[in-house]
Amino acid sequence: MVAEIAEDFVTIAAADEGVDMKEELPAGNYILVGVDIDTTGRRLIDEIVHLAAYTPKDNFQQYIMPYMNLNPAARQRHQIRVISIGFYRMLKSMQTFKILKSKSEVAALMDFLTWLEMLAAKQANTDGIVLLYHEERKFIPYMILEALKKYGLIDRFNRTVKSFANTFNMAKASMGDINIKKCGLHKLSMLLSKPKDDISDKENEPENVKQNVSSNEKGSKNGLNHEQQDGFEGSANVRAKMVYNVALQLTNSERKSEPESSEAVINLFNAVKPFAQLVSTDVKELETQNENLGRQNSFRPLFLNYFRTTLYHRVRAVKFRIVLAENGFTLDSLNDIWTEKGKEGLDLALAAIDTLKDEEKTELLDLLDSFYDPSKTAIKPSIKPNSSRRRNRVNGAASSKNGAMSSRSTSNEFGAGGDKSQRQSAMPDSTTKSPSPGKSGGRSHRKRNNTRNNSFGNAKGPKKTETRSSKTELNKSAPNSVAMDNALATPPPMALPTPVATN
Repeated sequence: MVAEIAEDFVTIAAADEGVDMKEELPAGNYILVGVDIDTTGRRLIDEIVHLAAYTPKDNFQQYIMPYMNLNPAARQRHQIRVISIGFYRMLKSMQTFKILKSKSEVAALMDFLTWLEMLAAKQANTDGIVLLYHEERKFIPYMILEALKKYGLIDRFNRTVKSFANTFNMAKASMGDINIKKCGLHKLSMLLSKPKDDISDKENEPENVKQNVSSNEKGSKNGLNHEQQDGFEGSANVRAKMVYNVALQLTNSERKSEPESSEAVINLFNAVKPFAQLVSTDVKELETQNENLGRQNSFRPLFLNYFRTTLYHRVRAVKFRIVLAENGFTLDSLNDIWTEKGKEGLDLALAAIDTLKDEEKTELLDLLDSFYDPSKTAIKPSIKPNSSRRRNRVNGAASSKNGAMSSRSTSNEFGAGGDKSQRQSAMPDSTTKSPSPGKSGGRSHRKRNNTRNNSFGNAKGPKKTETRSSKTELNKSAPNSVAMDNALATPPPMALPTPVATN
């Protein structure tokens, strides 16, 4: 997951540097609209999941059912995932656990264009709409234009929307590169909403007080207690509103006009105009980015060993691919240079790249030479094993295991199982089997039922036992039946009469 996040961010790293052209936005009456999107990832081949736009008078938002699933980083960032119920795929919120109403991509884009046209029609003498977005790496205009290009809707979009403007560059120019470098959209809105006196006092505070204030700010962020944060920051609808409000605060911080007044909007447009870029220019940049993607994909066999190693080397490989693609090189073109001039020709080609350091050029030169030369083995990045971390992990596991064994032995000695022998106590509970009900020593089911009946005082039970006991007593007192039968069967012999003498 971490590798995917790093690769996605490095892929967009040089998006703003691809085309060097500047066509100014002509003067006129424009409507400023904050816009933001949620996507399945941070690549141009990803899809839009949530499209949102905001103005003080109206707003638009629509969930889109993508063909691909959100990657783990996007799911964590937007708290949305794709589920399947039978033959149907749906979007489900990971916060409310409810199904989100979504449309197809073309239907959502048509609704968005209709909303923009209605917004422009409501205001008279309007020359068009300027979409405001806030991000360090240019990505939102490319994704919107790529989706419109897929369905042939760029001409209709260009009739209403005239330009994109990045408020991040405006904040960077007004606040400085140092202050804005690690300042996200939410933190920037919180910083601008506070008066300048509080900011100056905070700079003069000691470090321990600053740490307490920062912890309180984190708590308010987690609790979503900020005025402009009406919902989850990962939602495009919330961020679109924050973009517009941040732009207003940047341009009207020194003025006392109301945030939504006409004067504040005019000041905002005057500040945004130098950073606005026409839609036609963004379309040309998008074509250049698509060509660069094709060149980047050609270098995948070269950095195959890098992608099989650690995160550091994967990010480094993506950086090399981007730099080579932006300078117009492909794997085949570099192969032609190596075939004609060898390693020296590659060295001259890489020397013209200013964005790489000397050590990076040396590493890339050796990698290319080993890849093209069949007599050399391909270079694999060296990985330094973190032995201390592994040792700590092993020691921690061993100590926890010993602690568990000692606690178990002490519990067997002094607890309820203290009468068990030491050998039996060392064995896990799953190895000691209880005797089965059918064997001796067990407790039969029938016997448990009889005891239950006796405990409830069944009337029939005691009577049966009494009759049985009386019968046994009678049988014991009576003579044996066998003796009586023998006496009856063999009658006693009859006595003969004794003879009597007669005179």
